Amino acid sequence: QATLSGVLREFEQIQREQREANGCTERREWWERRSRLDLRMKSLIQSLDSEVLGCWRGLLLPRDPGNCPLDEQELSRLLLELRECGWDSP
Repeated sequence: QATLSGVLREFEQIQREQREANGCTERREWWERRSRLDLRMKSLIQSLDSEVLGCWRGLLLPRDPGNCPLDEQELSRLLLELRECGWDSP
């Protein structure tokens, strides 16, 4: 079971390795690194979708601004839980 903080750490690591790969001058090595990073990113997105967000992923879908899916108390509680996991900006 993946956690939001674990997913965020992995994302930061992928970004760090991408910056390193950008400095690679050998074409073949660059493509190999990109391919590995792409597979890791795919896995990360799948984990985020299925293990972290689960049924809550529907909250990320675009909605009519006047039709909030959560009442104010539920929304406040969700934001607090997300911040505790390291998410600091809605």
